[in-house]
Amino acid sequence: MADDARFEWFADVMGVRAGERVLEVGPGPGASLARMAERLGDGRIVGVERSATALARAGQRCADEVAAGRIRLVQGEIGKIAPGRLLGELDPGEQFDLIYAVNVNLFWTSPAPQAWATIRACLSPTGRLWLCYGYGTPTDAPTSPKPSPTRLTDRCAAAGFTGEPTTSGDLLAVHLTHTP
Repeated sequence: MADDARFEWFADVMGVRAGERVLEVGPGPGASLARMAERLGDGRIVGVERSATALARAGQRCADEVAAGRIRLVQGEIGKIAPGRLLGELDPGEQFDLIYAVNVNLFWTSPAPQAWATIRACLSPTGRLWLCYGYGTPTDAPTSPKPSPTRLTDRCAAAGFTGEPTTSGDLLAVHLTHTP
């Protein structure tokens, strides 16, 4: 299945490790949540999704992981939801080791200052931030829409991040580093 291949590639590129605390922005119906939870072992992944319908589907798809506490689902929009609400899904004093988004256009279509501020508040000082795009597999010819590298670089720079892209086939993953 193409989703399996793309989410496995994204997880490999992002270096997802067992035991990590992960936040996915915009998980939709949860295909990526389920794939990432497999890699996390005793870690935890929180999905923040603005669509109640998509969140309900994610809850159904990932029912066992939700029941076990490995996946937590939060309805809200990044930048409009309080960082404390997201951090409240972790143990007291913890922040996320990894924050990522797959095909979330917010980051390259608007300045989104509140979204970037929420990410900075939730990401641990040694944490990793990735923006990922694509619908195919790492071996497919590039066909799916992706952000313009220049526009994405400009948006990230305005938010205080520099980006380093990795591509394979139809997939793009951009590792972002905060530049205080």
